Amino acid sequence: MKLFIPTLAAALVSATVTLAEQAPTEHQGVSVSGRGALELGAQIPEMEGFQVRIRQVTVEPGGVVAVHGHEHRPGAFFVVSGDGVMEIRGKEKHHIAPGTAVLESKEVHHWVKNEGDQAHLFVFDIVPVED
Repeated sequence: MKLFIPTLAAALVSATVTLAEQAPTEHQGVSVSGRGALELGAQIPEMEGFQVRIRQVTVEPGGVVAVHGHEHRPGAFFVVSGDGVMEIRGKEKHHIAPGTAVLESKEVHHWVKNEGDQAHLFVFDIVPVED
């Protein structure tokens, strides 16, 4: 399994980084299924108002998960199938292939494009209850 940590990668910019294309502002070809959530306050009192959310996100060929940030929360996803590109902070592009685990700190600002066959992502988030 590959592990990718965007905040660490952002600090290690290299000469091989491809310049960014325009970040999409709307999801295209994206569907969500298998939603589940667990309120964290009952488990960890300091986490009152937050929940763990798990879902499967399918991104069709050529589809995109629009640019977004995690200003107030971490997140994570695992690439089950399909190939894609993740762009971070409008500067860096990283290939994400099946078996890649992406851990997102609260500082990450990114988007994902599927450049292969149908992609399936397993997404794990800690989010405010109202999200």
